[in-house]
Amino acid sequence: MITKDQVLKLILEEEDVLLKKKRIFEEISRRLKKVRDKYSLNFEIFLGGSMAKGTDIKGSDLDIFLLFSEIFDPISILKNLKKEFTEGKEEYSEHPYIILEYPEFSVDIVPAYRMSSENSMITSVDRTPLHVEFVKNKFDEGMKNDSRLMKQFMKGIGVYGAESSVQGFSGYVSELLIYYYRNFDNVVENASHWKIPFAVNGSIEKFKDANFVLIDPVDNERNAGANISKENLATFILACRLFGWEKYKDFFFPVENSYELPKYGYVISIPCKKCNEEVLIPNMRRISSIIKNEMELSGFRILYSSVFLLDKGYIVLIPENVEVNECVIHSGPPVTSENVSNFLKKWGRGTRFGPPFISGDKICVIKERNSVEFSDSLKKGIEKVKLANDFLKEGISIMKINDDRVPEKIKNNFIRPGLGSWVSGNIQ
Repeated sequence: MITKDQVLKLILEEEDVLLKKKRIFEEISRRLKKVRDKYSLNFEIFLGGSMAKGTDIKGSDLDIFLLFSEIFDPISILKNLKKEFTEGKEEYSEHPYIILEYPEFSVDIVPAYRMSSENSMITSVDRTPLHVEFVKNKFDEGMKNDSRLMKQFMKGIGVYGAESSVQGFSGYVSELLIYYYRNFDNVVENASHWKIPFAVNGSIEKFKDANFVLIDPVDNERNAGANISKENLATFILACRLFGWEKYKDFFFPVENSYELPKYGYVISIPCKKCNEEVLIPNMRRISSIIKNEMELSGFRILYSSVFLLDKGYIVLIPENVEVNECVIHSGPPVTSENVSNFLKKWGRGTRFGPPFISGDKICVIKERNSVEFSDSLKKGIEKVKLANDFLKEGISIMKINDDRVPEKIKNNFIRPGLGSWVSGNIQ
């Protein structure tokens, strides 16, 4: 049977890539110093993330923070950075930052405030240096390596990533699990018995809306697991219940299977001015919920839906039915209600399908539907949605899921989070 050390060798970054990352960090640092001198800025260049902590795995990004001691204008900083890093791509979270793309990894350059304690925090990324110091001071090499195993495990089962599109486990949360349970095997054993909601430490009552509570040791008021979805937590628990080292490949290095697309799947594409994931994914979930509700009111039950943000926003809908009867029962008030007269003023003569009738104690009528085809009803449903300013109402299109215009990433992964081949094993 394979050992943890053998798996670790498979997930560690190649030496040549590590050297490349170090060279790129030095080069970017030189360029950042030019920006600092040219615009008379007062910031410290700080390497954060898993690379600084020693918990990185293959493909880990470089996170470079510009730590300001004084209040700064984030838009102005972004403009100055863009003048030096013309190859950079703008992104936005609590405030703007830039991403530099390289073949094996990417580099985030993020402005933040230097914290003297958790009480001086202005934005959430200001905690980053404290997180780095915590891991460096509290973790031995064994714990760092187990953190690497935990990250790869979470990636393999599809629950890794704190971004809005994933709502999974952040790198820091995976490290904290190792901190509280001491090693990878202990996390897996304990998590296999979790119930949702679950608190590793802290109180569920204090964080009533959370599925998972994991108090940040550098900020006792913060739940580091606040954004983990119920689906991702459930997936993690199930994977831990089924895990065995003899089946490690299915968990750490899964092979993607191919599936048929539903005959009646639909994709709504919505152009966006700035396709910022952190801002637009929550908005797209709201839009999806409104559209699903409109479709159900029109007689079309939605079996499954998911959202994506690529070059545009995409909403996937899998309906149970794509055509409904031309008529529908319209229920009125109970016959004892004073509103019966108003109902009869409108419907007293009946419809082409027949006169009013009584069902239970309510007066009803069979009326004509506005739309009997799913696509027609979907168009009308979309018209009722108010879009965020970052979306463009012009250019919205509705496509069948097998349409050539639908990106392959969506066709292959429209079920999210989907369970991998590891689910075929028996519960241990």
